[in-house]
Amino acid sequence: MRQGVLGNLEEWGRVLEQLGELTRSGDIERHQDELLALLQCSDNWRLREAALETVPAVQHPGEPLVREVCSIMLNEGLYFQARVLAAEVLDVALDRLAERSETEVMKLRRDIRDHMHALLSSQAVPVLHQAARRILPKVE
Repeated sequence: MRQGVLGNLEEWGRVLEQLGELTRSGDIERHQDELLALLQCSDNWRLREAALETVPAVQHPGEPLVREVCSIMLNEGLYFQARVLAAEVLDVALDRLAERSETEVMKLRRDIRDHMHALLSSQAVPVLHQAARRILPKVE
């Protein structure tokens, strides 16, 4: 597995401790790439959930982080609790989206808006529909 400031992701107990320390110290802001790697860690649900729970501590999440949280929310292959957690996190992350060029932000918001409309027209569970309805005003 990938190594960075969090170390070997296979040593997930130590990674969780390091993630907690980065969050408490406020340094998580500078390590969004590491957080993104944890979100993409499909073979360890503990790391993915811990990363999702950490995203709200990022004061200015970048586009890749926001896109990955949205991807988790929309992933029908994931268990329901992870998707609901991702929906809650996406709601917060959109409020704190890092300032980028107007074009980038508009494209991200348009993409998320389109995903939320698609989710609403799907057979998704009602709580995901509720989350999509909460998110839509932020991206329209």
